[in-house]
Amino acid sequence: MGTLHRFFGLLLGLSLPLVGWASIEVELVSSFTIPNEWVGKLTAGTPIPHLALIPSGGELHGYTISASDARALAKAKVIVGINPQLEPWLADWAKANQREKDLLWLSPAPLPSGSHLWIVPAEVKTMMRRLKKGLDAAGIETSEGNLVQALKEIESVEKDVWDTFAPLLPHERQFVTQHPGLEKYAEAFGLKVAGSILESASAESADPSARHYAELLKSIRTQKVRVILCDEGQNPAAAQQLGKDASLPPPTALTFEYLQKRGTPGDTWASMMRLNARKLAEALKQP
Repeated sequence: MGTLHRFFGLLLGLSLPLVGWASIEVELVSSFTIPNEWVGKLTAGTPIPHLALIPSGGELHGYTISASDARALAKAKVIVGINPQLEPWLADWAKANQREKDLLWLSPAPLPSGSHLWIVPAEVKTMMRRLKKGLDAAGIETSEGNLVQALKEIESVEKDVWDTFAPLLPHERQFVTQHPGLEKYAEAFGLKVAGSILESASAESADPSARHYAELLKSIRTQKVRVILCDEGQNPAAAQQLGKDASLPPPTALTFEYLQKRGTPGDTWASMMRLNARKLAEALKQP
């Protein structure tokens, strides 16, 4: 029976979708693939099953909890999320089901709308420590050695990303994003967000107002911005049109909101960070 338990724990640790697995007892449920990987790192070497609600390629901001999600959440001993402003659907579910005491927010303080703190190494280190403390308090087996190893990896990634952006000149360090969220990332690595096409991270499929679009286009020309970013898997129409109107190359698609499927580039937090940094640096360096 112990072997079977470890087998299921390994499978669920791979961020498999919930469909078909709702009957398995899961002790840890994370909102999406990135905190789920962190859970796996801290509980490595244990048979504790864990999974992510939102699979690779899923939409974080406008997510809706399904019936199978609700069943998994109901059975979970601990539920892990980043912040109630980023995952209001998870906060609402916990409140409605009186499970707020079992919901571990890794960055609970109020934050600017849409901030992607999971791609800021200093913030990730803080969240890792909070995660271990929360899991320990809930009686979930973790390891101090696992935490030390995870923190070292974060520091290594931070250095590699810094080195990737280091050759960029001051005028090559600014870009326009599809929606707010990369400001803290830019600040951490000496870059600058010159503007966002959408004014809210919760409106992924919306279009910018005519006034905002005109102001953004003027800003791009005035500040000589050369790169527009879009989210891989999201509708890039507005970013593409803005690029055409500004006489810029097609938007550069990055993936910061989920890990890729296992076995493909970007399937871990570390490789996701390095891959996005390389793609962004290459785009910024274009003449």
